[in-house]
Amino acid sequence: MSHQTGISANDELKQFLADNKNGPVRAIKISIQDEQLIYDTSCDAEGSWEDDILLMIPMLEDKMPCYIMYRFDEQNSMGYEWLFISWSPDFAPVRQKMLYAATRATMKAQFGGGQIKDELFGTAQHDVSLSGYKKHVQASKAPAPLTMAEEELQMIKQTEVNAHINVDSKSQTMQGVAFPLTPEAEEAVTSFMQGAVNYVQLCLDLNKEVVNAAATDTFKVNHLIFHIPTDGARYHLYNYSHTHEGDSKDSV
Repeated sequence: MSHQTGISANDELKQFLADNKNGPVRAIKISIQDEQLIYDTSCDAEGSWEDDILLMIPMLEDKMPCYIMYRFDEQNSMGYEWLFISWSPDFAPVRQKMLYAATRATMKAQFGGGQIKDELFGTAQHDVSLSGYKKHVQASKAPAPLTMAEEELQMIKQTEVNAHINVDSKSQTMQGVAFPLTPEAEEAVTSFMQGAVNYVQLCLDLNKEVVNAAATDTFKVNHLIFHIPTDGARYHLYNYSHTHEGDSKDSV
């Protein structure tokens, strides 16, 4: 596994971005085709950026990821500010999801990070609607609530600070062991966070003192039990998608 896909923008896309980043274009759809980032389609502004979000919806396909560069009305010293949208619908092939997830950094660098004001990830149309974006902005400003597991972990850490090694030790406390993630494990966790997969299994290599990626997959929660090995301990990350009081929820 690698962090880089080797995919880059073709000449047509580079020229289109150079000509239109500060023009009348409101939204630009960018796809991956033949191992290249290509210009797919675009639409011009008709009203304010809030009014024009509906113009972007027809660009989204139900089973194919893409990138959307969406222009705000505000400008900074480099020109118009843009919203970078990663569209990765639930029913898209896993390979396509992985490919787009691994190429996001390349796309941002090609466009120019100085004009990207915000980023948005969507798997359903309501994620990239005006209300979906406003929820994203509101959530990004609020501190993330702790899950029950995170609260328990916090309590354990607080307890460990005061845990003596033995009765004869002189105010020594237990110290945490920091094993780094391997590049493969980092990529697996990144794919999980970006929604390309909904399950990651991690294991410790005690000899090398690193954390390895043991498995990545996408499946329904009732299949989770079949992914728990019996030959050793593992860490498991699972994104449980469900609805609560009519709202879609993702719980890790």
